[in-house]
Amino acid sequence: MSSQAGAGSPTADGPAAQDPPGQHEPAVQAALLEHWGLRGELRPMQAAASYTWQAGGHVVKLARDEPLHFAAGLYASEAVEQAGIAAGAPIRTRAGELCVALPLGQESWVLAVLHRVHGTHLSMHAVPPVVLGELLGRLHRIMRGCPATGAWTPADVLGHMTRGITASQPPAIRQMITQAVSDVNAYYATAPPAQLLYGDGPGIFSANGADISAIIDWGGVRAGSPADDIGCWTAHGATDKIPLPDYTVAFLEGYRRSNDLPAAADAAVPLFQRLRIASRACYVTNPDALAGTRAWMRRAFGE
Repeated sequence: MSSQAGAGSPTADGPAAQDPPGQHEPAVQAALLEHWGLRGELRPMQAAASYTWQAGGHVVKLARDEPLHFAAGLYASEAVEQAGIAAGAPIRTRAGELCVALPLGQESWVLAVLHRVHGTHLSMHAVPPVVLGELLGRLHRIMRGCPATGAWTPADVLGHMTRGITASQPPAIRQMITQAVSDVNAYYATAPPAQLLYGDGPGIFSANGADISAIIDWGGVRAGSPADDIGCWTAHGATDKIPLPDYTVAFLEGYRRSNDLPAAADAAVPLFQRLRIASRACYVTNPDALAGTRAWMRRAFGE
């Protein structure tokens, strides 16, 4: 679900072309044998922003990312899984590493082998907001003890969004993005408590088709206020049936069942809701898509 709700990669502006997965398989197979002692057939799996293969009972993931950032997400998933939540955690290399860099052309690529989670993808709209809130509260409590080394910083994310403002966008869109970035910058200027965050919409799975059994997709990890993740999940979880204000109240009720939320972070949630919606317009020039994002912002906040 990383493509649904993420603000985008601060390390690589704009969309990246996706090569056929078979092009990289020889290099991937060689690295699997060298670093994990794994051999055998690679069966391509669907993925939005990376290459993934099934290899026996494992998932092999090749991502265009910086090794330190990729490893920060893997470390977080390992901590979450050790705490009892299936998270597609990494299988370390024979040398004990979380992942290995794979030189493919001039871009930075990283390879990891992950535990395969059972079940099927579960839409966040199929889960009550109070349940999702409680899950995110648990994740934040666990990730509070994870190092943020390599994670994207607020400056990385906000800078990426700012670079996504183009002269061809309507003035109202440019203002929408600029204002959202400015408001969050002002919030971070107050030096609020920060920690490692999931950083994206929930990549949740269900073993029975209804209950959450796992959460994967740790490629958006960043450091910042818990309000960032809350803003993301609520902005994308609200619907016409459960508008954003009602959705947020129920979500925060669940969050507080599993974690504390400082008053300043609570008050900042709308800033990050606006930021996440505005991020959907970054690097976009299609008039219909931009109009849709503007309508989403107006609908969310009754403007």
